[in-house]
Amino acid sequence: MKKLIAAISSFLFSTLIQSQELPTPPANGFAFPLGSKFTIKLYPVDTMSFNYSVIAFEPYLEIVDSWNHDNLFAAQGQDSTITFYFCIGTHGDSEKERKENMKILLLFKNYSKFALTYLSDIQKKEDGEFEPTSNIGIYPGATGTEIWPYMIRMIGLREFKKKN
Repeated sequence: MKKLIAAISSFLFSTLIQSQELPTPPANGFAFPLGSKFTIKLYPVDTMSFNYSVIAFEPYLEIVDSWNHDNLFAAQGQDSTITFYFCIGTHGDSEKERKENMKILLLFKNYSKFALTYLSDIQKKEDGEFEPTSNIGIYPGATGTEIWPYMIRMIGLREFKKKN
């Protein structure tokens, strides 16, 4: 298992989005740093699987409301795209509550017509190894939120497939 994770880490690091010109050539996966907004475009590989190209990428350093963030996404998007925010979120009435409720968020909106599964890997420590993490999948026209209660430096997203 450690060899698999090391191989995935190497692949994800070698395709780190910040070093690429946009749009990127379609690939199976990329890694993204905390504090980023990015949009991917899906490209079918076969009847079930997709590669994707990163068509937009920018830093996103704002702290968002963990529960009220639909305003981040446009109502309409380019067909076969998904927009993501990998950022910090919080909620609460007081500064103390907001500080205690800080979480790492992956927010997304699917502008494609597909319900999708994908694999996600996270890097918790700077220069650390990537490890698998669970996710909820992505549904057509819907927004979604993944939440982690601990620090994550990078996230890798790969192996997008149509959900059965």
